[in-house]
Amino acid sequence: MRICAGFTLFAVSLSSAAAFVPIARVGTSWGSTSCVTSSTSLQSTIEATSGADIKAKYEAAMEKLKAKDKSSAALTKEDLKIVFEDDHIVVVDKPSGVLSVSGKDDNPSLAGAVFEAYGCEGGSADKMVVHRLGMDTSGLIVFARTMAALRGMNSAFRTRKVTRTYEALVCGHVEQDSGVID
Repeated sequence: MRICAGFTLFAVSLSSAAAFVPIARVGTSWGSTSCVTSSTSLQSTIEATSGADIKAKYEAAMEKLKAKDKSSAALTKEDLKIVFEDDHIVVVDKPSGVLSVSGKDDNPSLAGAVFEAYGCEGGSADKMVVHRLGMDTSGLIVFARTMAALRGMNSAFRTRKVTRTYEALVCGHVEQDSGVID
């Protein structure tokens, strides 16, 4: 018996805005000999999807993300929950609903608020960012105040010397009380 799993193929549009868009569902047969669609059939599926369709889907998705980013809450120094601070780093408890970094559109962000409140020798909020959390995620974020701290912390995160722990609220029944996702 032959067992095949389905997968989704993604195509890349190299127009002015690159995009990854689902194109076709391939290989959905379990236990049969026809698991993979022929390359001719796949090619016709790809050709049937125009570059304009891909670009339109990409632009619509980007507009949703931009609108969400604009809803980021602006924080003042009084709003910041500082967990640890010294001459080299600042550790902040990030609330959900706030961007970690402002991005191209200069939206309100935690990095901007920390820079305004504490500054850094790099002279900009971008030179403080060690790592990020998603807008809807709350948790601790480390900001560097010196270039030496930034280099050291970036190295520690890049080489996975920093251990991250995430907690989630789950609906339904979970078999184990805890676990590790590798």
